[in-house]
Amino acid sequence: MKYVFAVCAALGLMMMPGNVSAHTNPEDLAARCVGAVNGIVDRCQNAAADEAEECVRKIRRLLADGQEQAARRVAAECIQSATERTEKCATKVKRICDECIDQLLSLGAPQLARRVNNACEDAISDLRSTLQREKNMIRNALGG
Repeated sequence: MKYVFAVCAALGLMMMPGNVSAHTNPEDLAARCVGAVNGIVDRCQNAAADEAEECVRKIRRLLADGQEQAARRVAAECIQSATERTEKCATKVKRICDECIDQLLSLGAPQLARRVNNACEDAISDLRSTLQREKNMIRNALGG
């Protein structure tokens, strides 16, 4: 997770409006932005898979021990954690996207800005889908 923050901080510095110059290639900027967004989504999805797997294991172990209430508490905590993680990831994506789109528009590249915006919307949709699958896995571990 520290790596995600370091990447975001580095991208934030790289993408500050003051760093945009007349020599900035809009295509390269758009590619860097989409690459950064995809990297965040990949890391968040990997974290979701790991966390969901661990939660399901804990829930099944508790249910096997006859501790249904404890299993329900773990499930609720896992869903809360997954939701918070997804919100943080989506916020990071949105922050990078907003900055990139602003820069692309300032460089006179509205078509690229639109493409980056579409990629960002797809990324956030992917994060939400991942969250929903994670919640379903956790609920299914409880038996429905």
